[in-house]
Amino acid sequence: MLSRVRKIISDIWYFFPVQLLVLHLKKNQWLLLFWAILFGFVLQGVGTLFGLPYLFLDPEYNHQVNFASLLIIGITLGGFTMAFHITCYILDAHRCGFLGNEKDPFRKFSINNSTIPLIFLVTYLVQFVIFQYKENVPVEDLIWESLGLLLGSIITVELLFLYFTSTNKDIFKVLAASAASPLQPKHKVTRVNVMRKKVDTVRRYGMHIESFLDARLRIRPAESQLIDVSAALKVLRQNHLNAFIIQVFVFLIVLGLGIFRDLPGFQIPAGASMLLLFTLATLFVGAISFWLGKWSIPVFILVLFGYNELVKARIIQTDYEAFGLNYKIEKADYSITQLDSLSNAEHYQVDKDSTLAILERWKAKITDLRNRKSLQEEATGKPLLPRKKPKLLFLCVSGGGERAALWTMRVLQAADSSLNGTLIPHTFLITGASGGLVGASYFRELYLRSQTDTTLDLYNHKYLDNIAKDNLNAITFSLVVSDMFFKFQQFHYKNHWYYKDRGYAFEQQLNKNTENVMDKTVMDYQEPERLAKVPMLLFSPTIINDGRKLYISPQHVSYMTEADHVSPRYLIPKLKGVEFLRFFEKQEAHNLRFLSALRMSATFPYITPNVVLPSEPAMEIMDAGLSDNFGISDAIRFVYVFREWIARNTSGVVFLSVRDTPKEHAIEKNEDRSLFNRMFTPISSLYRNWSHLQDINNDNVIEYTREMFPKIPVHQIEVSYATYQNADTTAITTKDSVRRQNYERVSLSWRLTAREKQNLKNAIYDPRNQAALERLKQILK
Repeated sequence: MLSRVRKIISDIWYFFPVQLLVLHLKKNQWLLLFWAILFGFVLQGVGTLFGLPYLFLDPEYNHQVNFASLLIIGITLGGFTMAFHITCYILDAHRCGFLGNEKDPFRKFSINNSTIPLIFLVTYLVQFVIFQYKENVPVEDLIWESLGLLLGSIITVELLFLYFTSTNKDIFKVLAASAASPLQPKHKVTRVNVMRKKVDTVRRYGMHIESFLDARLRIRPAESQLIDVSAALKVLRQNHLNAFIIQVFVFLIVLGLGIFRDLPGFQIPAGASMLLLFTLATLFVGAISFWLGKWSIPVFILVLFGYNELVKARIIQTDYEAFGLNYKIEKADYSITQLDSLSNAEHYQVDKDSTLAILERWKAKITDLRNRKSLQEEATGKPLLPRKKPKLLFLCVSGGGERAALWTMRVLQAADSSLNGTLIPHTFLITGASGGLVGASYFRELYLRSQTDTTLDLYNHKYLDNIAKDNLNAITFSLVVSDMFFKFQQFHYKNHWYYKDRGYAFEQQLNKNTENVMDKTVMDYQEPERLAKVPMLLFSPTIINDGRKLYISPQHVSYMTEADHVSPRYLIPKLKGVEFLRFFEKQEAHNLRFLSALRMSATFPYITPNVVLPSEPAMEIMDAGLSDNFGISDAIRFVYVFREWIARNTSGVVFLSVRDTPKEHAIEKNEDRSLFNRMFTPISSLYRNWSHLQDINNDNVIEYTREMFPKIPVHQIEVSYATYQNADTTAITTKDSVRRQNYERVSLSWRLTAREKQNLKNAIYDPRNQAALERLKQILK
């Protein structure tokens, strides 16, 4: 009985698929890493906070999840699977001596090497069906989409197998050819140093394999002795040549796709782009490992350093530019001396007077609106309310990718509707970061157009759908087909040429999603803001060189960057920021594309990369949320500068804060006090609590603001996106917190699922948000 058990165990252990798994664990961990990442995505264990699993579980193509989108995912998954087989075959087929005696060795190797790909495919299908079922997708659509995934994978795999079968000779064909021409001298085998070493490895370190699966999935015994070493070398050589041809072909396909990047049909799902990237990486690293062997790592490091030097010398273009600026002329001098020269009492007073004139126009507009309303009430016989000075409203919107953009748009539609269209007229300044500013900018532009187009319905739900459309496909596709290698395509804007990169992809897709209404320069809003037709909007991305803010506005706003020049000079701290319009005047700051300004304020690490501006040293721009994700500090700074006018001309200040996160969170009980947890807790806690620290600082400055105005009230109204109840009072464990955030909150991404979109739209009906809107309505009456 024991011997029989040992025999079964031995048969299993020396079964070819099992030995290949063991080999990968011992030698090809880097290949397994790609599969581990993919498993993490589909099992929602990796990147859930940023919505990465949804790139596979809910892949959109032309803004729809359908048969075509799953077919494309299936094709690229099949490509990655075959890249895995090809790379393993090149690196390890020589260890499997019995393959030299087999007909169609590559197909047999791939069949036995399919354990991981098959487990992944089944796991992916199950997770996809579960996820889509929760999205209320009809069963017939689920079946159809699943067939698309399977069909795409099968097509790619079979086409590549067909290519190998039709072009590769197995050992029997080689021997037959030799026998047919006995007088022909033996052909010298090329790449002898590589190939003969591989055959020698079979003899000394070959895998001990007793059985394998053949092409018909039957278990067959493996022959350990090669029929003819020279013939086996020819077979290996030809297989490797075909694998190399496929590598070149895939690379050319990627470059070819880049040429048609602007066509919607070529912007494949982001998950497919990721699989394409994994395919290229697998083939490239496999080729390097095969040809260089033990020298692969040193050579790779050398190539990496060489590439770095080419980037430093600007031979390879890796900078991401702001469109509209002139990068060809002399760079702006980014130095303390230059900043001090722009910081002076004259600029401060001129800019302040200019904004005071806008404030006066805003006041006159509000007075006119109230007079018209009074006449209407008088005509209907309603009792007239006593006239008061207007409330000055500041709209502060938080960052948070597409989640924040959709939430901001939803809140502004609901608030403006409940106030009978008077929210935006009461608003003087919009501040914030990232996605929140995207949503607010879109609503402001629609409001501007509604003043001349009476048919435009500001509350139409199509605008919610527009702002919620996918941005990630175009960005990820650009990363794979262009940014990962070299940029070669350019486009023309404001008399200058720029490279088509991820920044371009983000702007073009956002422009397309919003029906091109924001395809303007920043300065196109100068006159509407100056006449108080729309609120001023202030971008304040962070300059990562020194932590200052870059203030971008069509108006001159030097008062945001410096003190008032009344205090003694020795009491003045360092400059708070840089005014974009003056600093880059020679570099044509007036031509800056509005969408580029949005991109600078919405920089998302590795997705929408840092913008480099034409200064010396180069000014690098990061998301505004790095310094204040909620826009409160900029609004407070504005209030402080104009505190005297506000005290005389208004009956109060209102800060309407639109947040895509709740202000109060549960205090987590960290039950995992392992060594690793203790090592990483300080850093991870700082990252998790960064927004909480900003909230505390913002609450402090609002308290100081209330002290600034003893005779008028200062109101703060918060409309927050939150999906779980009692999060501010119920203590939960870290694991529970993560689980709730993963499954109940919308992900931080530029791509939302249908359920997430509906989740955000419904959040406005939360009793706390309804109470906040009602309070806003009472304050502005």
